[in-house]
Amino acid sequence: MHEFDEKRIHARMKARWPVTIMTEQGPVQGETANISATGAYVKCRGEFRKDEVYWMLIGFDRQSTVINGKALWLDPDAGTETGQVTGLGFRFEI
Repeated sequence: MHEFDEKRIHARMKARWPVTIMTEQGPVQGETANISATGAYVKCRGEFRKDEVYWMLIGFDRQSTVINGKALWLDPDAGTETGQVTGLGFRFEI
């Protein structure tokens, strides 16, 4: 269990929505695994830094939103070099 579980106020819902995250290396494509009013868990492969704020596009075509999200925790990719992740938990920054 992650240390943030106890701090969660808003319910999460399972959702598989496309996500584009802008990084210094360029856009990273991913997909939400779950989402709430205050954050999301995104499955993706890329290099991210904890506590960094990233610009994201979440959703489908006309039903999408642009939002900033702070990377609160990273799921490391054990098969690659340091800094690579397979997913990360974001808190939305409004």
